[in-house]
Amino acid sequence: MNEVLKAIRNRRTIRRFKSDSIKDETLRTILDAGRWAPSFSNLQPWRFIVIKDTELKNALDKAARESVLHLGINEAPVVILVCVDRRIDPLHSIEAGAAATQNMALAAWSLGLGAGWIGIWGTEAEASIQKLFELPETVRVVSLLPIGIPDESPEGVRKPLRGFIHVGKIRN
Repeated sequence: MNEVLKAIRNRRTIRRFKSDSIKDETLRTILDAGRWAPSFSNLQPWRFIVIKDTELKNALDKAARESVLHLGINEAPVVILVCVDRRIDPLHSIEAGAAATQNMALAAWSLGLGAGWIGIWGTEAEASIQKLFELPETVRVVSLLPIGIPDESPEGVRKPLRGFIHVGKIRN
């Protein structure tokens, strides 16, 4: 199996992290993987906010806990706030932000780190986070991505592939 497929199959959502910091060069590599995500017409509407400050992570954790699973925000040495600017792409920005999040999660895993994707778009927490970071109205928060050295090894479980495949149309 090639390295990309290995990373896809072996990546796990990590919610518990060791306190060790991440080298800036490693973080830059992860952010660059997000930059290389696909986007409609190559518009690249994403914006990545890197959060290392403990007080800011605490405030982010408090804002996120209003409506989403927020585990890992305080424990991870770094949290990436994945945002998109809808002025750049008003129709497909969420997909672009999700693709960038996935690229960064896979990159982190391939570098021996873990990440825990926290979906924010459309939740009550999104408005609180937009206010906390003083984001313009056109900038939406797609996800939070806590990243660090994993302090857990969750098992990977998937439903059978046949349950997801339909030919022609979906039938019950």
